[in-house]
Amino acid sequence: MTNPTSRIQVLTSPDGTKIWAESAGDLSKPAIVFVHGLSCTALGWDAQFADPALQCTFHLVRYEMRGHGRSGKPIDEAGYASARLAEDFKTVCDAFGVVRPILAGW
Repeated sequence: MTNPTSRIQVLTSPDGTKIWAESAGDLSKPAIVFVHGLSCTALGWDAQFADPALQCTFHLVRYEMRGHGRSGKPIDEAGYASARLAEDFKTVCDAFGVVRPILAGW
């Protein structure tokens, strides 16, 4: 079933890496940014994105980290530096207007 509030974007991080991201829920509510674990994808957050109560209470944002799923996969080690990962997080937050995110991850 397609989520009618879903907003999908392919963003560009400052180093040029493409980052797949999605938001759903109420844009006026506090935002939760969901970050998946190593060797996973944003699909791991499907249950949260399908939960009507969460969608009414929060602005939900998830993305696929570089090197995973539908996001770009840099070939050099420098493409996975902590600074790059932080830039990706900021790129996603900026794209969806998230200023004070609640972080959910594993």
